[in-house]
Amino acid sequence: MAGHIKADPLNNNMKAFKDYIYNEYLFLKSWFDDPKRMGTLFPSFACTGKTIASVVKDPHNSRVLELGAGTGQVTTQLISAGVSLDKFATVEADKNFCEELRKKLPQGTNVLNIDARTMAETLPPEFIGKTDYIVSTLPLIALGEENAKKVINQVFKVLKPGGVYIQITFSPFKPKYMKKMGLKATKLCVAWINLPPTHIWRICRRVSGEMSMIPEVA
Repeated sequence: MAGHIKADPLNNNMKAFKDYIYNEYLFLKSWFDDPKRMGTLFPSFACTGKTIASVVKDPHNSRVLELGAGTGQVTTQLISAGVSLDKFATVEADKNFCEELRKKLPQGTNVLNIDARTMAETLPPEFIGKTDYIVSTLPLIALGEENAKKVINQVFKVLKPGGVYIQITFSPFKPKYMKKMGLKATKLCVAWINLPPTHIWRICRRVSGEMSMIPEVA
């Protein structure tokens, strides 16, 4: 009878620990280069990425765009959840992160080294106005109001009508300027097992004082 190789929990845990230390090194390096763009000293935990990825319903048939891939914790979970690589792209402005992502992610993953503030001009045309979900881990508060507004305006140029915009923040409070922009922010959940805790929001536009028609996320 063919031998059965048992999983080695110790080796798996050691690999996860080494991966996290390396991710933290990359994060710290980028943070020292540009603290405002990073927003935090720590990459998201894998469990946080899994929580965020769970928001995407019917991932295999949805066109999904990720903003701010960083070390790829959320990216990996989105792919594990079943997003189709031919309908998925991840945007990351840091060249070093992009190089690492291309090494670690499955072949065929579309890693785009572009700026989210102008992405409607540089994304592949199949994403413009046709994207079902945008999942963003960009630090809107750290970016500042002007840059955050640019990102949000680009998001709604890329989303299709009825598309879903998911944004994480490390603050329990939504930015005040969202109301002025005619946006409704609904907190879906909090990933407490993260450093710092991560607040996950669904953001949509209001139409004539009411929330625009966007599918509810359970």
